[in-house]
Parts: sequence; structure tokens; C-alpha cells
Amino acid sequence: MSCRPFLSPAGGRQARRILVLGFLSLCLFPHPTLAQAVDGPLQRQHVRDYIRLRIETHQLQQKMKANASQYDDVIQAVFTRRAALLKKEGWGPDAFDALQKRIMRAEKALEMVADSVEYRTRLQNNRKAVERSEHYSDTEKEEALAQIARQDSIRRARHIDPTRRDWPAVRPYEDALEHLVDYVALNRSDPPDLDTLPAATN
Repeated sequence: MSCRPFLSPAGGRQARRILVLGFLSLCLFPHPTLAQAVDGPLQRQHVRDYIRLRIETHQLQQKMKANASQYDDVIQAVFTRRAALLKKEGWGPDAFDALQKRIMRAEKALEMVADSVEYRTRLQNNRKAVERSEHYSDTEKEEALAQIARQDSIRRARHIDPTRRDWPAVRPYEDALEHLVDYVALNRSDPPDLDTLPAATN
């Protein structure tokens, strides 16, 4: 005798309708804990959240490593607990890692811009050195100058232009991010003080 519950044709249609609506709701209104990569420019709140959660995940990792004997596979356990912590805060691990990458790229670009006077001076000196060189033919000079120009263009295309939209959000937290890098690298014992970070309002 079948244990399958009996459904009338109307009941079957209703059940299918509920399943379809449920599926559509998941697609159109994803669960808030399953955050995707940030669309559009980063906001200050993204950077503040990143700093706070990076401190928390680092402290979690260090605590678990100190008690590694309690786990069959401490590395896997760290990843599992990290994912759970991030999910609780509204982030998927991949989305959080993508956020970290964007922040780090923007920070690097800001450093490049900060020393742009020194960079431009060095670039100009390199060009002058090529132009004045007695060891290059005119053709070789043209090729060398073109190579310098290509490298400058690549620098801007790879590091500067793609990150510009995130600069306003990252710039106020440059010192805190540098502090965070040192903290996570175990070069200092104190994490950034979250209470002293600039406000999230842009």
C-alpha cells in the first residue's frame, strides 16, 4: 500500500503553485545572510564592517589555532566557523573576500597616488636618461620611450582607474587599514580601535 499522501488535482496544482512561488521568492528576494559582492562604489560602512569582521575572524582563527588539539582538522574547522560568523553578519565568505580584495586594491592605488610626484619625477628622469643616452640609436630610443609609456599606461589601467570609485570610502580609513594589516600579520598586538574610526556617513 502506498504511503504517498493523496492530493486531488486541485490540491496538486496548489502544491505546485506554492513550490514555484517559494522558488521565485528565493531568486527575487535572497536570504539576507547570503550577501553577494558589492555592486557600485564601496561605501564607508562597507569598509567599517570589513575592519570589524576582519578583526573578529582573525581573533577566531588565533583562538582555534591555540586549541588545535581539540579539532580533528583545525584548518577546516576555522573555515567552517569563519563562514558561520560571516553568515551571521550578513556576508558569504566569497562576497567578504571580494570586499577585502576591493578595499586592498583601492588602498594600494591611493598609496600610488600619494607618491605620484615622486613617481612622475622618476618617470621623467628615466625619459631624459634615454633621450640623452649615447649608447642607444634613435630607433632604440623610440622603443625605450614607448616601453616607458606602455608601463605607465598599464599602471593606470590596472591599479588606478578601476579603483577610483572606491577611493572616497577607503581614504578615511587608510591608517586603520594599515594598522589592521600589521595586526593580522602579528606585527602588533592591538587591533584598530573601532570607536575611533571615522563615521560611516559619506
